Amino acid sequence: MKRIERIIFMGTPEFAVPALKKLIQDNRTPQLVITQPDRKKGRGQKLSQSPIKELALEHNLEVYQPKSVNTSSSLEKIQECKPDLIVTAAFGKILKDKILSIPKHGCINLHPSLLPKYRGPSPITWALFHEDTVTGTSIFYMTSKMDAGDIILQSRLMIQYNDNYGSLLKKLSEKGAYDLLKAISLIEQEKDSPVPQNDRYATYSYLITRETCKINWSNSAKTIYWKIRGLAPHPGAFSYLRGKEIKILEAVPTIQEHSSCGKVVEILKDEGFLVSAGYRLLLVKTVKPAGKSAMSAYAYSLGAKILNEEFTDQP
Repeated sequence: MKRIERIIFMGTPEFAVPALKKLIQDNRTPQLVITQPDRKKGRGQKLSQSPIKELALEHNLEVYQPKSVNTSSSLEKIQECKPDLIVTAAFGKILKDKILSIPKHGCINLHPSLLPKYRGPSPITWALFHEDTVTGTSIFYMTSKMDAGDIILQSRLMIQYNDNYGSLLKKLSEKGAYDLLKAISLIEQEKDSPVPQNDRYATYSYLITRETCKINWSNSAKTIYWKIRGLAPHPGAFSYLRGKEIKILEAVPTIQEHSSCGKVVEILKDEGFLVSAGYRLLLVKTVKPAGKSAMSAYAYSLGAKILNEEFTDQP
């Protein structure tokens, strides 16, 4: 068995961090880390490094940040490394065949869903939007078609009643990091036995937009509850109250019926406030008003005096 040592790692957000950490801890330190260019963030629009770049620099790894990974200059950079394997996790760009054909053992990707379910950029959110009880991770060989390659291994994870996007992101990223090392070991031993995906059962998740995050109070309380879970704590499901944006980070559907939509009908001491939604009431427990930190909905209601006010979809 020949150990795979020449690795290029591609990733950008926090989800990819445990995977890169595991490679380093397993003495498989990538010879090159490729991540997205620094982005302007915040009110000051200062350049911000990706979490992967920050980790790579901490370990004195070479970092490459092309605007497009599929250009001739990027191709040359990758070829110079003579990688045995390219590993990607939430890199955010599709690799073309010229890159996919470079590594001796191909390119593998860590994806946070049980493929072919929820291909695309937002699988964790989509699992919650669809009220799934089970999710998981997939390690697969990459092709030029998005998330469609043969699967090396998968792991299942039960979605708990208190899970939201943030908690599942953490669980799946950590589980996926272990799976990644296992997949590399299988490849080394020639025991990977890749299984083709059945495209007939493929479903897709799409980019989260601002419109995705907006709450429609005519939807059922249960639907809104799952939307809130799928977007918390970031970017957060939001609505408008008195013309100002407010994010709702935690809520619970009730069986109490009501005829209006979006109206704050009752304040519950130490619990939050009840909002009418789709014939039933939603108990809002945690909110984040614009420009402020997250706080309990009850504390917010005390200061804002919102009883009988109505949430709207426009400022």
